[in-house]
Amino acid sequence: MKKLVFALLLVSTAAFSQEQKEKPSFKSSVVVKWNPESLAFGKISLGSEIHLWHKRGITFNVGLPAKQTKTFSIDNKDRDVNIKSTSVMGGYRMYLGKSDITGFYFEPYVKYVKSESSVAGVDYTIGTPSRTAIFTISNDYKGFGVGAQLGLQFMIAKRIAFDMFLIGPEANSSKEEMKAVETSNSLPWNMIETNDAKAKVQEFANDIPLIGKKLEITVDQANKTVRGNYSGFMPGFRAGVSVGIRF
Repeated sequence: MKKLVFALLLVSTAAFSQEQKEKPSFKSSVVVKWNPESLAFGKISLGSEIHLWHKRGITFNVGLPAKQTKTFSIDNKDRDVNIKSTSVMGGYRMYLGKSDITGFYFEPYVKYVKSESSVAGVDYTIGTPSRTAIFTISNDYKGFGVGAQLGLQFMIAKRIAFDMFLIGPEANSSKEEMKAVETSNSLPWNMIETNDAKAKVQEFANDIPLIGKKLEITVDQANKTVRGNYSGFMPGFRAGVSVGIRF
């Protein structure tokens, strides 16, 4: 968070130094926005675009956690997954055409994301003789990164804004933690159960996009827990649409 605030201050200072060069007829404005697609990621994403300079502005977005339950096919079964996330993002927007707040734009940005998900009742067959073990699997992700997006914004009646962020590659420093805990048995695992549980959770992890096969899998035999951890580079991509009102 401190890195994000520091980066925004640097961007603001650089932009402010150009203010005296702007046309005296320029009028500052603020656009308040909402991204409806953010609900699918377990958050309510609100944003602002502050224009203090001709064809340039500062953007700030915050994603407030709003728990969602989505159904996904996991191991060929439909399961309910609880999703919740938080995000903070700030950028410096530059419009490429002649208009002040409409048209194509280029925007470098910095972003922090924290995401949590969990699914209960995942059943695996482990042990000899075999038995059905019920797991609760949770996943926590944290990432801080930088990106640059190319987008298009247009206005209706000079008041309603439609902002389409089309291409937004990212580079993130991330930390991923996955945990699978058996909830159906109070006894510690034996070695066969331990190996079976590790193999089953590894298969589950492999389905996580980009990072699943990079997770380092460890087992806590006494507490019937399998963990997967990763810390390092994570590519990303941002795209979507937001709507807003200009003041």
